[in-house]
Amino acid sequence: MGRRRSEQANKAALDATVEILLTAGVEGVTLEEVAVRSGVARSTLYRHFGSREGLISTAACRCIVAHPTPDTGSLATDLRYLFDRFGEADSERRVSDLLPLLIDAGKRDPEIERIVESIVAERRRPIHTVLQLAQLRGEIAADLDLDTALAIVIGPFTFRRLIEGREVTPEFVDTVLVAAIAGLRATAAVPAPTVDLAGGTDV
Repeated sequence: MGRRRSEQANKAALDATVEILLTAGVEGVTLEEVAVRSGVARSTLYRHFGSREGLISTAACRCIVAHPTPDTGSLATDLRYLFDRFGEADSERRVSDLLPLLIDAGKRDPEIERIVESIVAERRRPIHTVLQLAQLRGEIAADLDLDTALAIVIGPFTFRRLIEGREVTPEFVDTVLVAAIAGLRATAAVPAPTVDLAGGTDV
């Protein structure tokens, strides 16, 4: 019975933390405010999460859904599976809303910056694995740096949300994936040209 109450208290505190983050930003999250909104005592928050940063980290990471990494034998099918899953879960959409707030706060707070790094690493992991599998199958060039390939896939989404501040629609996802997959597959089919940056011509 005690364990169940503890789990309920944790859930109430984490739900309250996410709501505060979305409505008042990182600066609005204090143990006092979380205690008021969740009905969980400050002493309990300290005992379970250790600090304000621990509470924010746990709340944000809890929104990430662990998806199985697909291996269908097709880069296009694998990436579409992942991005469909990212768009389906309400909690995943909350990650997309929380991340810009956390990135901004991380510029001023090293603890928040570490939280951002953890969230980004978890989101990158299945995409990186899918790209690695595609490389092993020969769908993308063997010498293509996988971090570069990852940037080709997720870069447009980052620009859309963080720079333009616009919604990532299903239509936008489809357009980006078609272009990214075509570009990545082309690296295996056509040798990359050597560009003379001084003269601006291909060699």
